[in-house]
Amino acid sequence: MITSLLFVSNILLGSLLIFIMLFSGRTNIRVNVYLILIIVQQISHRAFIFYISFNSLDLTLLDNYPAIFSVSLVPCMFLYSRTLLTKKINFKKDLTHFILPVTYTFFSTLFFETSHQQNSFFAFTVIGVYLFLTFREIIKSNKDSHSKDEIIKRWVYVLLIAFTVIYASAFVLKAYYGLDTREWLIDFYVIASLVWFFLFFYIFLNPIILYGKIILLRNIVVEESNSEFWKFKTIRQVDQKHLYIQTAMIDTFSDLIYKLIKLQSNDQLIKENSFTIDFLSSQLAVPKSHLIYLFNYHCLYRGNDYINLIKVLKSKRLIKAGYLEHKTIESLAQECNFNSRITFFKNFKKETGVSPSEFNVNLTV
Repeated sequence: MITSLLFVSNILLGSLLIFIMLFSGRTNIRVNVYLILIIVQQISHRAFIFYISFNSLDLTLLDNYPAIFSVSLVPCMFLYSRTLLTKKINFKKDLTHFILPVTYTFFSTLFFETSHQQNSFFAFTVIGVYLFLTFREIIKSNKDSHSKDEIIKRWVYVLLIAFTVIYASAFVLKAYYGLDTREWLIDFYVIASLVWFFLFFYIFLNPIILYGKIILLRNIVVEESNSEFWKFKTIRQVDQKHLYIQTAMIDTFSDLIYKLIKLQSNDQLIKENSFTIDFLSSQLAVPKSHLIYLFNYHCLYRGNDYINLIKVLKSKRLIKAGYLEHKTIESLAQECNFNSRITFFKNFKKETGVSPSEFNVNLTV
């Protein structure tokens, strides 16, 4: 009963993920093609196992599965991981990874009667090769100084460890029960289902896997107030002298934009510090040149204009909260870290078109 529930829960969670990826316009479906194929294979297999166990059918029906499994899933895991790490997709070249498994399955099914042991040996060989290839891609990614997407790397690590656990358990169980028996299969499928149960919840807890970082951050930015002046695409052509910074920030600029959006809404931080580009550089632990690059190519305001804008936005929030009902404009200017009333007045009118007093009056009209 518990085993059947585990299989059914795998089927339902996997189906839900596929539905989200196929029918949500925000999902990064091109990158997730192989993830979709992996989950489709997994839930279809769980459905088949559930059918066999529920109807107490002969386990020999699973004899050809190891080869089919290596065809449909293991190469997909490697190609999916490589796509995430390299950010490159070439579906035509990827087809070469399916030639050997498909050929073996085709001939073993139609022309030769291969044994359960032969199918298992072939499957374990293919699995071992692709686990090694995936591990090699991770090592190459770690050596790449420009690849700094830790969330995606962590997901690839989790995926590799999960697959390794599944197939290590198969190897151990097969050795324990003996090569000529199929008693190990149900125990193996239970372990595999538990691992997949964990993977499904990991995906739900990390929506970046489904949506991709840029798409996810765009939606977050839309929901954030005062962030419409940030753009994820460059707003002008990058100068030749700044191309090296663009390359260095290719995996980090979206994270940095989101951190700036969070930081610019921190009223206490704006009040207690000299809110300058140098301060932001120190607070975010990034080179000043990286911030200047963002202001030049991903923000509608340049450095000092951005700093003054953030202070004005804070003053608008305070006015809307009733600050001027009990305090003066001079006090408001100090609260927002402006050097003087005149500087505050000038920047406020530049941004809103009216003075702070007029802005306050308009709120009550």
